[in-house]
Amino acid sequence: MKRFLFVISDTGGGHRASARAIQGEMNRLYGNAALVDIADIFVESERWPLRNFPRWYPTIIGLNSIPWGITYHLSDHPAVMRIASGLSWPYLGPAIKRFLQQHPADVIVSLHGIPNYVLVRAARQLQLRAPLVTVILDLVSVHAGWFAPGSYRYFVPTEEARQQGQRCGIASERIEVFGGMPVRHAFVNAQALPKAEAREQLGLPQETPIILMVGGGDGVGSLRAVVHTVAASHPQAYLVAVAGRNQELYGQLCSLKSPVPLHVEGFVTNMEVWMRAADILITKGGPNTLSEAFVVGLPTIIYSFLHGQEEGNVDYVVKNQAGIWTPKPEQAAQAVHMLLKDPEKRAAMASCARALVNPTATELLAQRLWAISTEAFANEV
Repeated sequence: MKRFLFVISDTGGGHRASARAIQGEMNRLYGNAALVDIADIFVESERWPLRNFPRWYPTIIGLNSIPWGITYHLSDHPAVMRIASGLSWPYLGPAIKRFLQQHPADVIVSLHGIPNYVLVRAARQLQLRAPLVTVILDLVSVHAGWFAPGSYRYFVPTEEARQQGQRCGIASERIEVFGGMPVRHAFVNAQALPKAEAREQLGLPQETPIILMVGGGDGVGSLRAVVHTVAASHPQAYLVAVAGRNQELYGQLCSLKSPVPLHVEGFVTNMEVWMRAADILITKGGPNTLSEAFVVGLPTIIYSFLHGQEEGNVDYVVKNQAGIWTPKPEQAAQAVHMLLKDPEKRAAMASCARALVNPTATELLAQRLWAISTEAFANEV
């Protein structure tokens, strides 16, 4: 049996979703021989303010994400990260070392960009034999915090992310490109699911175009305004809005008086089926949702992004002709009507989306982590 510690924090739903996707793939490939421990390093550090970050995160990014973006850009340099980690070490170091001691593992896998400099230092001081690897969970705009020197390997989803790692001083042989974000195997299986069957499972109409509108797992951004504006434009379509864990947004969407059919969901665990049933996806520019849409092959309209790490995603999608950028709700509605009238355009965008991702990326990543655990075990023996 090999033990893997997946270091995350629930600042947004993407870190845990990616960790569970890799965990699921490792369990599928190796069964009970792979023991994966997913731990929130911020909460378990018990250090203020880190322990509050998961609770504060929706509020922080809800402020048009501008304060978050400013902090992101000011800190996005290896020198800044070295200074910040050095200054915070006396306060955070003991807590992070305790965290690692409480979670013994054969391989430590970081799936968060903030704690890596301190995490590497703590592992060194403890003289841990377990290799530390970093799985980058941003498509294009990758913060310098991800590339803390000292990781055994850095796994990145795109060539653009690899180039960012090299700019941060990481040797090219330590960076591996997998061609995609970690997504659940269910999305791979959904490629073969007939659209009619997906709609039957969900109780959706068979002949009407379906527009799926989402705001990430936490339902952030201007989703309510987008849903209202798209509905008010009277598209010849059936609308589905997914509010995620945002109960306030869910209530607002349920109370909307829509002139066209509108179905509202809260947090869903079968997003792959909803995506397979849909003809068009309207979303914020989060890397997880975009990557899931790439795997399924779904034309995308992006209405917002989180300043900082999601900025590059818009250009990446638009440049590769897999989606449309619509920063105003009225533009999103116009894009919907344009795509509804042009099935060939939708098909071309779907093809471009599929070309952006390797659907076996999560499987390959799980295999590499297993191989690293075997190498580490062999070296220890």
